[in-house]
Amino acid sequence: MASEKGRLESKNSSQVTACGGNNQDGVIGEEAGAKVKGEALKENRPPPNLIRLANGNVPWACPDGTFIKLVLEVGKGLDKPKEGSICQVFIEADPGGPLSYPSHSWAEVELGAGDAEWDGAVDRCLETMFAGERAELRLTGGGSIIVQLASFTQTKDSWEMSASEKWNLVIRNKEHGSELYRAGDIGAAARRYAKALRLLVAAAPPPDYDQIKAELHANLAACQLRLRQPANAACNCTKTLALQPANTKALFRRGLAYDAMNDLEGAAQDLKGVLRVEPGNRAARRELDRVMERIKARDAKLARAMQKMFS
Repeated sequence: MASEKGRLESKNSSQVTACGGNNQDGVIGEEAGAKVKGEALKENRPPPNLIRLANGNVPWACPDGTFIKLVLEVGKGLDKPKEGSICQVFIEADPGGPLSYPSHSWAEVELGAGDAEWDGAVDRCLETMFAGERAELRLTGGGSIIVQLASFTQTKDSWEMSASEKWNLVIRNKEHGSELYRAGDIGAAARRYAKALRLLVAAAPPPDYDQIKAELHANLAACQLRLRQPANAACNCTKTLALQPANTKALFRRGLAYDAMNDLEGAAQDLKGVLRVEPGNRAARRELDRVMERIKARDAKLARAMQKMFS
């Protein structure tokens, strides 16, 4: 573990979202005294005027705010691993952390194949590394991981893939996300759905493009509701409804999200919309009755407060 003066902190949120919620600014500790933004982050370049730490390392903040990276040993070459690269790595992680990749021994890891929370951090770190590089990850949520990359296989960039290859990658992540959701691994499922949506941007639109995009936003919203991210869930439901206005699953989930955000009128409106399309939907009826009771109780409390104010 490399030592350094000062304590590094990251103040970014690490929520998984494809609809607002991730702060894209990387915050370096007090010694650096600067926010890191834009393309310098993506290209693993230190921004101008960034103060170096005592040991000469320049911290790099992951754009999604999940970790700060310190290069312990500099690598060589010009290429870096990409999605699907088979990487020869030695990972040292704090015990008990959510990591499914092999640790404390040399192993082959397919970049992007892991589903545990720390696997994603390792993937994002590997995408910035050169062969021979060794780096330490300081995780925002606590914990530390050291990753050493010996070598990796070359894979295609997205622009080199055929339309069918890109689309197959989208579908594979979508189906894997559904498997994880059914298994109860909601965080991992959310990461797969979000990844499929990112890949969808580069995929040539087949005839069912809008259908798959709507399903991905709706599925991600279902995960975000269970992860207690109602604002993100409502946003993804709205994106589904922009493509499929009569999608009752998205209406129902947005109603639940609005309810969790105390937007009771918005929740009632969406739940009534579900019942207009599906009058026999008992779940929507039950939730609407509960929301209407909340509205009635809120209005009664407000009336009593106003009565006291003017009495």
